[in-house]
Amino acid sequence: MHSKIINPDRDGKNVFDNKGSVAKTIAYLGHEAKEQGRESTFFNQNKEGVPAEEVQAAIDNNTKGLRKTQEKFYSLVLSPSDKELRHIGRNPSKLRAYTQAVMENYAANFHLRDGRARTSDDFVWFATIHQERKKGTVKTGWHTHIHVVVSANDQHQQVRLNPRGRKNHFLIRDWQAKNGATFQQLFDYQQATISEKFTRGTISSEHVKRHRIRIEEKVAYLNGCFLGSHKLDSEQVLAIGEKQGYGKGFFYNLHHLTEQYQQGKIISDPYQQLDPKERDSVAGKREKSLSSFHKQLQSFSYGIGEDIEGGSEEYEKRKPGKIRRPSGLER
Repeated sequence: MHSKIINPDRDGKNVFDNKGSVAKTIAYLGHEAKEQGRESTFFNQNKEGVPAEEVQAAIDNNTKGLRKTQEKFYSLVLSPSDKELRHIGRNPSKLRAYTQAVMENYAANFHLRDGRARTSDDFVWFATIHQERKKGTVKTGWHTHIHVVVSANDQHQQVRLNPRGRKNHFLIRDWQAKNGATFQQLFDYQQATISEKFTRGTISSEHVKRHRIRIEEKVAYLNGCFLGSHKLDSEQVLAIGEKQGYGKGFFYNLHHLTEQYQQGKIISDPYQQLDPKERDSVAGKREKSLSSFHKQLQSFSYGIGEDIEGGSEEYEKRKPGKIRRPSGLER
């Protein structure tokens, strides 16, 4: 599985130029349908059979705030291998489902300053399936692939989302690796989906099953130690494990949590023990809250001083460091 974000300067500026209207790109993506004597159609996360004219209007009308020299949209290509296509029988429904999952990965892969997690519903995007390749060396086997066009603006035209901008905002290798893992998980595909340098760190669906069984057994054991509302929700623990890629750190935390209960320790929130990021987030919020409380306390103290007879000037005289001696004791 190869996932690519097209660079117009290298991959065809004539048809993929993205600093103006998407018209040329849409026309190019319709070539295969035209050659077969049918109308070009697209799909997204909500519907199928979207005509080319509607796609062009949706992308071209979603450019508010973008300067003339800025990209208005991006073109993506998803290219399954011949083995992967045979595994799913080149089934169009499965290819559409996979594309929808890839666009969820695309959305989630943006890490911006606002910290908000995004979904494909935040984007304006459309895709179409091609059966043949028009460029490059044509190898034997199936050549089915998917083209996607996605607006540079979010659907509310408030945030620009550029996958080719700052590397820390969108790590393309993370997206590619996630897409490979998604194919494995969706279609129970046991083989590598992309080159080893990208799949390193991803896990097969068989390994996922083993990890889930291991987690469920551990949760069942822990729940034997818990009382009432303190029992763990198996699905929530599984979700934390999945989010952390079933890594060693997660299982270490799960083992450490088990040891704490075996020693009779009381844990107020076991989920935070399993999710270090959540624990750090809570600690940060607590520290911020304490800081805010301290400032309010200081403000409150000074407020009391203003109520003392004589007003704030009298309070200033009575602040620590300016102690007044009682009348009759002056020397």
